[in-house]
Amino acid sequence: MPDNLPLRIYCRNCGAPAGFDIVRQTYRCPNCGETTGIEDASDRVLKWKVLQKNSRTARKEGSKAVQYACTGCGAVVEFGAGEASANCDFCGSKLIRRELLKPSQLPDLVIPFVLTESEAKARLSDWADKHTLVPEGRKLKKNLDHIRGYYLPYQLVRGPVTGTVDRDSTIRTFKFGGFLEGAAVTSVAMLDNQVLDGMEPFDWDAAQLYEHGFVAGHKVRFADVSDKEVTQRVVTETEAAFRPRMEQVMDTTGISVHVNPGTLMSVYTLLPVYFIHTNELDAACNGQTGRVSVSMHRRSISYPWVIEPAFLTVLATVLLSIPYRFNPEAVFLFGSVFALLFFSIYSVGREPLIRNVIYSGRRSAAVREDEELHITEGRDALKNPFDNTPVFFERDPKTGETIPVRLLFWTVGRVIGSLVRMLITFFLPVPFAALIRLAAIDGTNEKFFDNFKIGYGAAWYCIGAFLCILYLTKGMRQGYYEKPYIYDLRTKPNKLIGNAASRRAGILTMFGIGETDAKGEKFTLRDFLRAGGLITFLVVTLLVLLIGSAFAIAT
Repeated sequence: MPDNLPLRIYCRNCGAPAGFDIVRQTYRCPNCGETTGIEDASDRVLKWKVLQKNSRTARKEGSKAVQYACTGCGAVVEFGAGEASANCDFCGSKLIRRELLKPSQLPDLVIPFVLTESEAKARLSDWADKHTLVPEGRKLKKNLDHIRGYYLPYQLVRGPVTGTVDRDSTIRTFKFGGFLEGAAVTSVAMLDNQVLDGMEPFDWDAAQLYEHGFVAGHKVRFADVSDKEVTQRVVTETEAAFRPRMEQVMDTTGISVHVNPGTLMSVYTLLPVYFIHTNELDAACNGQTGRVSVSMHRRSISYPWVIEPAFLTVLATVLLSIPYRFNPEAVFLFGSVFALLFFSIYSVGREPLIRNVIYSGRRSAAVREDEELHITEGRDALKNPFDNTPVFFERDPKTGETIPVRLLFWTVGRVIGSLVRMLITFFLPVPFAALIRLAAIDGTNEKFFDNFKIGYGAAWYCIGAFLCILYLTKGMRQGYYEKPYIYDLRTKPNKLIGNAASRRAGILTMFGIGETDAKGEKFTLRDFLRAGGLITFLVVTLLVLLIGSAFAIAT
């Protein structure tokens, strides 16, 4: 394993970089197939850190302003609060803070600067020129002279991650596993952590063992946040890294993601950053790649959940307005009723999505050839060569073991089945009316359709329409996402596991019938009928309307 990047796992057989196999939960070499367990990988990092005699904990002395005598000329040199290096104004000597000279205080790794301050300033200026229509661009243009370059303290985090995800309006929790390829978590309090995140990623392959020569000519800051705060930042950044994929799988932004960072590996690293920090603006330029990130601490508020009820309101209004030839009064009446109904159902437990407005430039990579800087931009810049797509895990009902799975919530068969159920529910009086009609004309010369008028079931149709809407908005959405189709990823083709009952989302699921509680007890139709007098009254009322509508149609 190379010394310059301890978090990179290399194959013990052929020496190639090993990727993490999320399905099998082990490191695997893409060349020869050799595996390395998670514990073995963690032990390697721990041994490396012990050999380097480093500590991730910054001492309190580093947060104080102190004065030392210059070793070159004897002049007094002041180190600002949190600064680890300084220049003597008389002889120009580069001085390192005494406590940083202790082996226990040294960082594990450092990524050297590639961009000069003037080049970073030009990158920020170019971004500002392209974004003059937003206040961030105009404010940045006025504050370019406040740029400063520092080596900032980070925890470089990498490793396997486990977590859970919950979807709004459902009670089921899904477990997932993934791999965090490399996140840089800053331990500086004064700067906006999200802005610093916006200028990532770094090229970890360029990391070097820390030496004092790397910080010559640049300022260095100590860590000034607690270990507890750094751990919380690790959790927050990890959850943010996995959230987009979870939103894609769950078909909504209304999710809660929780991760367990216990298996992550980290090392104390100094990273090159140019930044501008004022009361109104935070801007950063990656000192290695040139990527820009800017924020004025504005917040955006959106309501992404309103799209679905708005679509259903329009659809239902249009369908019911067709027989009335889109009469304005009918359209207004139907639109008002459906809007009230759909938005009331969908708004339960939903909150606006509030996010900080942070502008990030395109991913970039920078190299210097013959003293000339070359920057490439685009999605492929510093692209991860390994597939780190998160995988879900479920318990196999036959063996009881936890296995990697693929979840499928929506299928053609499910949608068709749901539409059929809604049609049956809506026209439920018709088959009963047919039986009544057949009994009424038995032995007579009267024809079946003489007095069989489907339109006379309006009393039930109103209730049926409401039940169909309730099923569409609650039963299908909740039932589908609590009872997905589950496929075993270990088999090719993926084998469907579980039985039909484990993924049945019938019309009664909107009342919780068929659901299993935390104790494993199923809520049955009998339990529903015993729930209380109001339930019994509603059931009796529905039966009366159903029978009454059937007789109205038949007679």
